[in-house]
Amino acid sequence: MLLLIGGVLVSSTSCGDSVPLEQPPKLSEELNIYSWWDYLDPSVIEDFERKLGVKVNLSTYADEKFMLSVIQSNPGKYDLVFPTESLVGEMIQLKLLEPLDLRHIPNIKNIDPRFLNLPYDPGNGYSVPYLLGTTGIAVNTKYVAEKIDSWGILWDPQYSGKISMLNNMYAVIGLTLKYLGYSLNSTELSELEEAMAKLREQRSLLQGYLDPETCIERLVSGELWLAQAYNGDALAAREENPDIAFVIPKEGADYYMDCMAIPRDAPHKYAAEVFIDFILRPEVHAQ
Repeated sequence: MLLLIGGVLVSSTSCGDSVPLEQPPKLSEELNIYSWWDYLDPSVIEDFERKLGVKVNLSTYADEKFMLSVIQSNPGKYDLVFPTESLVGEMIQLKLLEPLDLRHIPNIKNIDPRFLNLPYDPGNGYSVPYLLGTTGIAVNTKYVAEKIDSWGILWDPQYSGKISMLNNMYAVIGLTLKYLGYSLNSTELSELEEAMAKLREQRSLLQGYLDPETCIERLVSGELWLAQAYNGDALAAREENPDIAFVIPKEGADYYMDCMAIPRDAPHKYAAEVFIDFILRPEVHAQ
């Protein structure tokens, strides 16, 4: 049986035997995690601390490129980070990630094989999937009454000053390509130039290219009416303001995979692998 947990398909049955360890390393007394803002349920951290006896020090970011710059400047500051799959590939190339010892992460067997051994990280030597998500349009229906089914509404001048886009160039360019009828992974110069021209046309309508935390705050307050947003952030906004709705446009949307990875000089690597394994317990991931 397969369970959809946190956006990642997690199996409730074993799909293979793990390689036993002769003697596991000693668990450290602390673990330094650098995660997306509002990403890990506090109860998960509390359970891990109580059951494993490890103190978790949690820091957060709202922009993964900022996270990348922090790890580049000090790859020994944190033990665990949560990059998207595209950033995992970049961090591997930059030699910023520590290889994983999958013997310490036997619960990787719970992840649906479709999400393992992908081109950005063959063999999952450096990362483990955490969750799947997509981008769409978050709309405050109190101010936008019309039916929304297209990315085109983000270019509608009647909503000038009440629109925002994500501070993620891949997501922004990808949605624009989809809106124009092209592949969101297009490498055709003419199509990319057309997309950039379309984005320049939109610029005067925007509040800005916002990080997820700011986007949620402005949607909830009513300062923002239409936003390119991650599905999880739109749900968080709706919990605070029931007027918020989330739409995946007819042209289609991207999906992303957030992963768990260990920076190159992490001081508590084994504790990070134990935490990853803890997260992959189905009953924990469901939180």
